[in-house]
Amino acid sequence: MKLHKSGEDYLEAILIRQNRNGCARSVDVAEFLGVSKASVCRAIRLLREGGFVTMDREKQLRLTKAGLEVARRIYERHCVLTEILIALGVDAETAEEDACRLEHDLSADSFEMIKEFWQRRTGETERRSASDPKRPKSENRRAKFPEVV
Repeated sequence: MKLHKSGEDYLEAILIRQNRNGCARSVDVAEFLGVSKASVCRAIRLLREGGFVTMDREKQLRLTKAGLEVARRIYERHCVLTEILIALGVDAETAEEDACRLEHDLSADSFEMIKEFWQRRTGETERRSASDPKRPKSENRRAKFPEVV
């Protein structure tokens, strides 16, 4: 199944909610993304059919191995791109919003080159966590995008 940007956003939201709360429900995803529960139900159905998500008897969403790989990839892109944009002087809220758009459109090769460049420039081998005090604050957005393991 070919994932669209919105599908990747749903997987990323499930990952973040699972890491924050230990589980994710459709209502949590709807709240996180600011969409209707009906939209989430349709998206989850498609993601389940594609093998990216499962739902247990308690209606808790779980990422499959394939879903987890996609979610982690998108989330890593989001964090790296946000950090770079902030370092370039973009305000944190705009950087978060722009990273949300850019994370889907870069090729794997381009993103890896950007990430390697950034790591060489900052001397870091891994991205900073969202709670790193060296990062400029964006209180309302940071709560949405915490560190994910």
